[in-house]
Formats: sequence, structure tokens, C-alpha cells
Amino acid sequence: MVDAIVVTYRRATAAQLYDGEHWYGVARNIVDAIAAETTIDPTRVACALAALSPRNPWAWNVADAFAFASATWQGGEMPSATTYGANRRAAWAALTSDELPWASLALKVRAFAGAIMGNEWSVVVDVWAMRVVTNGERSEAKSTGVYRRVAHAYTEAATVLGVTPCTAQAVTWLVAQSEGLGSTRRNRHDQTCKRGTPAFVRRLLDVT
Repeated sequence: MVDAIVVTYRRATAAQLYDGEHWYGVARNIVDAIAAETTIDPTRVACALAALSPRNPWAWNVADAFAFASATWQGGEMPSATTYGANRRAAWAALTSDELPWASLALKVRAFAGAIMGNEWSVVVDVWAMRVVTNGERSEAKSTGVYRRVAHAYTEAATVLGVTPCTAQAVTWLVAQSEGLGSTRRNRHDQTCKRGTPAFVRRLLDVT
């Protein structure tokens, strides 16, 4: 697994290396902007954003996170979102529950929120991370043990590469997506805002 990660990372273009190194910092800036706009704690916003991410294009993910944070701020009901129902409920709980926002989140979601909030050792083992370590043969870490082994492999690969673990994951994620590693997924929505996206979110994403 470590070799597969290292080889994939070394196929990255200069643009992918730059974008991967800065990806979580950009996500943190978005979280901080939503938090400031809605007066909600940034950690809770990060957890909601992470919970709403599965199968959700990034621009849509950000729009959903802003909608959830806005509804919380205004005392409204849970909005709709373009992800699974369980993830919607987890995001809503992260924003509205009296418990710590991490309490009900899955391991991958906690890792995503942690990386956004600046934990450089946090490794998000998602579909693309699994495809990298299995050469496109698998898309899911089906147990906590598998998840932790894959995350550890990214940590070891990061040491070889001289980067942080979350950067190793982000760069290889970009490479794997660009190569369509083991996927038939169409990416036409990834940088496109969905209908009704507020101007505030469009400015955050710098899209029109």
C-alpha cells in the first residue's frame, strides 16, 4: 500500500501538488467564512461539512453545509442535502446537539473534519484513497481495522515523501480522480454550483 501511494503521488503534476498541499487550508477558509456568517462554532461547521460530503460534489457540499449552518442559526428545520439521509442527520446533530460535535460521526467523517481543522496527521480514507492503495480494485474500507491500516499506510508514505499525511492523501486523491482510477463516475458536477446556490457560497467557491 505504501508503494502504491508513493508511486501515485509521484505522478502528480505541479498543479496537483500545489492544490493538494493547499486543499485543506482552502476548506478551512470556507468553514471559517460560514462560521463567521452564521455565528456557529467552526468545529461544528467543519463536522457538518464533512458529514454532508459522501457522494456530494464539492460545490454542492459547501452549499449544503451553508444551508445547514444557516438553518441552525435561524432556528429553522433541517434542510435537504444531496447526500445520504444518515449523513444529513449526523450533520444536523453536529450543529444542534448539546454533545460534542464529533460524538456521532463515523471515523472517515471525523478524519475529514480533523484535517479541515488543521490536524495534519488526519487521513481521510475515502473511495479514492482506497482505489489508490488497491490499484482501483476496491472502493471501501469495510472495517475499522482496514481503515486504520490504510490510514497508517498514508502516514508511512508521507514520511517517505517528506510531506504531511493529509497532504499525501489530498495529492493522491487529485491524481486518482484525474486518472479515473477504477471509476466510471462522471465529474461534471464537481465544480458546478447547483441551482439555488446563494451568492455568498458562490463567492466562497469563486465560481459564477
